Amino acid sequence: MHCASLILLEKGGYKLEKYNIKGMSCAACSARVQKAVEETDGVRSCSVNLLTNSMIVDGEVSPNVIIEAVKKAGYKAEVATEKNTLKSKGISSES
Repeated sequence: MHCASLILLEKGGYKLEKYNIKGMSCAACSARVQKAVEETDGVRSCSVNLLTNSMIVDGEVSPNVIIEAVKKAGYKAEVATEKNTLKSKGISSES
């Protein structure tokens, strides 16, 4: 079964896309992730939420590039899907 990424908005080639981040434990961690992603070519803005371990990226860039930028900052990232977002919250998507 294919799970589509959570694209929150798409307009004019740019899109808001959600990612799940693993390994952040403090405000400095989330700031490091945000800075690494914001410095990536094609990213217009980035918002990291430490409490939900998630990130919203506005830009025209491949998810693989975003994931690699997060990895270089020392953390793990995956494109958010409905299934993995529910799983990270401890909710089963199985019926």
